[in-house]
Amino acid sequence: MNLHLILSLLLRKNGIHNSLAYLLKRKGYFITKEGYKLKFNETNKKDVFQLLLLNLFHGVVFQDKEGYWRVDSEKGIVILPNGLKFKIRNFDSLIFAETFLYDIHYDNNLNGKIVVQGGGFIGDTALYYASKGAIVYSFEPDPISFNIALENISLNPELSKRITMINYAIGRDGMVKFPVNPAGSGPSSIYHTEGMKTIEVRSVSISTILKEFDISEPYLLDLDIKGAEFDVIDDPSVSKFHKVRIEYSSILVGKDRNILINKLKEYGFKEIRIYKHNCGIYDLHDHGVIEAIKE
Repeated sequence: MNLHLILSLLLRKNGIHNSLAYLLKRKGYFITKEGYKLKFNETNKKDVFQLLLLNLFHGVVFQDKEGYWRVDSEKGIVILPNGLKFKIRNFDSLIFAETFLYDIHYDNNLNGKIVVQGGGFIGDTALYYASKGAIVYSFEPDPISFNIALENISLNPELSKRITMINYAIGRDGMVKFPVNPAGSGPSSIYHTEGMKTIEVRSVSISTILKEFDISEPYLLDLDIKGAEFDVIDDPSVSKFHKVRIEYSSILVGKDRNILINKLKEYGFKEIRIYKHNCGIYDLHDHGVIEAIKE
């Protein structure tokens, strides 16, 4: 059974009909369960289909009025209920659901606090933190995702004043080979480059970040850097943060998550919890989130 047919059956089961025809068309509309038309063309069909998945698997209702997710097809943007705007290009339904539906980055006291965020993707997390009042330094090594992030940040001019977006990797100081993914960074990792085109990008340690950007009172370190967290954790400057949130990928590097946990305890973090941040089929020994807070 091919992918188109599988998707067609899944969508039909959820009340979305003629989906196979839509998937094969070069332009047209995906229609949500509620009848909202998501216009696509040959260039953006894959990205618009991600909006349909947001409706299908995460229950998002699209309507052309405030308080709902909205789509401006002419400008190629999606507008969230909180007013944030994003390019549809490289939209990822799972990542946006994690951040804006399930609120996995939630913190109740970010006003004026400094957040250092690694794995910036298309600026979604940076804009989330900025919308909560934080001052954000976000790092994204993939050039495609980085440039889309700049576009997304510019779509939100008031919040852009609080965001510094940098085209670096976070890890150890030096240069690293990073895979260039035509679809954007997503799951890209310096530890998974076989058979992929790579570029050299600058990699910076937490110590270097704090020094170069003159950050004296960092509040939150948020990392989604696909294996490089095991390099970062050896940097004593991690201890300068009040809170650390790490999406760890033990399976990529063959290292135990306890390496991260023990180091965080050594740095004085007392309250530590481990949790799944989405419905993916993985064991918490292999992948998940560690959140650590100092008293």
